[in-house]
Amino acid sequence: MRRLLTLPIGHPLVLAIALSVLLTWSGHNLWVDQLFVTFLHEACHGLAALLTGGRLVQFTISPDASGLALTQGGIRAIILMAGYVGSCVWGGALLFASAKRQHDGWIIAGLAGFFMLFSLLFVRNVFGLMVGVSWGLALTAVGWFTTGYFRAFVLGFLAVRTSVNATGDLATLLHLSTGLVVTDAQLMSQELTLGLVPPIVFAVAIALVALLAFFGAAWLAFVPKRRLTRQL
Repeated sequence: MRRLLTLPIGHPLVLAIALSVLLTWSGHNLWVDQLFVTFLHEACHGLAALLTGGRLVQFTISPDASGLALTQGGIRAIILMAGYVGSCVWGGALLFASAKRQHDGWIIAGLAGFFMLFSLLFVRNVFGLMVGVSWGLALTAVGWFTTGYFRAFVLGFLAVRTSVNATGDLATLLHLSTGLVVTDAQLMSQELTLGLVPPIVFAVAIALVALLAFFGAAWLAFVPKRRLTRQL
């Protein structure tokens, strides 16, 4: 927090945080950034499946900003945790990229390519395809036609909004896991322990891992370079 407060008032991340706070304070939660986080959430389920020897069959995104990923094989515990944990990792990673302001163009291009590739390969509903391709095209335009300052601002805004939505989703997970709504935590309870361990236990575990990953990335984003060098 101390390092964040030392950033100049004109730093793109400071402006991104200010805009996000203004939107939240005024009660304007952006539908498009909720779709952005949902896409990342479901894609992380798929990436976890691919990286653990399984496959991503398809995923869909609905207009109410919900999503569903269908996977086959792989390590189920990792796959089920990957959505919430991955969203927080994305938020922290984008925060790191915006704070350091290094290789903004390449990061924007990589993010655009990620959305386009996953959309074309795995999304199987029209609305989800529109979301992924639209984000891919929008990020491509930002990377191609804007300056480094604006690219850093976009990364910062996406970082803040992703972090807000991802951590908010964790609170929703904790709340829903005490009821009858099917969540990743409830699936873990049923598939890994046949329901013997309550879903709320898995929800708390997912939340702790996700928050640890996010705050780790956030700490790296704001730790001074000199201090980081001495520690290494």
